Amino acid sequence: MTRCLQVIADDLSGAAECAAALAQASVSPAPLVVTGPPPVGGNWVVDSDSRALDAPAAAARVAAIVREASAHRTPGDLLFKKIDSTLRGHVAEELRAVFDVPGAVQAAIVCTALPTQGRTLKEGILHVHGQPRCDASGRAMDLPRMLASVDEHLLLLRPVKTQTAAALARELLSVLERGTRVIVVDAADAEDLRRLALAIVIVSRSYRLLAVGAAGLAKALATELLQAGGPEHPMLAPSRDHPPIVAVVGSFSPVTTQQVDELAMQSDVHVAQLDASAWVEDRPAVARLLADAQGHVVRGDPVVLAVAGAVPPASTRELVRCMAEAAEPLLRGASTLVLTGGDTARSVLDRLGVAQLQVLGELEPGICLSRDGARFVVTKAGGFGDSQSLVRVLRHLRAVSAAKEGPEKKV
Repeated sequence: MTRCLQVIADDLSGAAECAAALAQASVSPAPLVVTGPPPVGGNWVVDSDSRALDAPAAAARVAAIVREASAHRTPGDLLFKKIDSTLRGHVAEELRAVFDVPGAVQAAIVCTALPTQGRTLKEGILHVHGQPRCDASGRAMDLPRMLASVDEHLLLLRPVKTQTAAALARELLSVLERGTRVIVVDAADAEDLRRLALAIVIVSRSYRLLAVGAAGLAKALATELLQAGGPEHPMLAPSRDHPPIVAVVGSFSPVTTQQVDELAMQSDVHVAQLDASAWVEDRPAVARLLADAQGHVVRGDPVVLAVAGAVPPASTRELVRCMAEAAEPLLRGASTLVLTGGDTARSVLDRLGVAQLQVLGELEPGICLSRDGARFVVTKAGGFGDSQSLVRVLRHLRAVSAAKEGPEKKV
């Protein structure tokens, strides 16, 4: 029986991570649907773009996607709900929405660990680099507590290192047979995720499961479900005669701020910055900035559009929408786009009318390379990477762009 992994992600950068995992584990790349319904059958990833919505709207959008997907699912298909590894968004509301779709799923197994970024789940509590993460009220981010409204019989499992995947699968089946619908599972490293993924694959032969987690679990599931049978997908080198790279940085995490600061220190990269209010309200200043940036484009320098100073969290989506609108001519002329932050990627791709991407793989963990026709698109979740990540990405892309005809590069 052919088995497929079908993913609903709540933002675009997370969707790209999952599509990259599918591309690396299967024979052919899975489409990433930016706008529109899920494909009929096969592996796919859909961005619900629901993290930035209010809770009722987010739940309604996810439910609509699940209803459409359920009409075409086969018994071998596994549905995965990708959520943020730091539990941003409407985690409980969207999970409840999936359960509310008749016949969609019988149970959910949840693990948000992302060890490559230092994010683990211990006693059901989110830890970041070994420290418990707290919410705005100072309470630990306790996943079972957050999901208690979805299933009053929710259970937390703490697998031991010596437990096999088969033994974990038997334990999961035993819990499900007692009527539990939501199981949260601790994980600290990649081996924990691999074992859990294999157990989920085993259990999904008997139950219509929803797997819920971050990119770590998505990658492990793609490997275990699809058997890692596919070749690496080539990262085709754009011609050196093509226009240069344009980046839009619309994430305002401390990590991203450091990455922009490092880019500004590079002599061959042009960083164009305005404060948030100027991007939104000062059209003459934006026009001058973009005219200067166009001059650097003509000279072949990568151009980075960014925001100087602090940004109120409530205004980030409006801000990146204004940036995408103002910079549209510059963006359309680029052969490669680098988009930092899920809202940024969504705003830019919507502005350019991009409905679907072909995700080729990852340049670094959480930094994905895709194609939109002849154009390349790199997406990065805002909080991912170290201070040098964007410097390395631009160097890599420039090296590829400058390469003469020759062997294809691999992600």
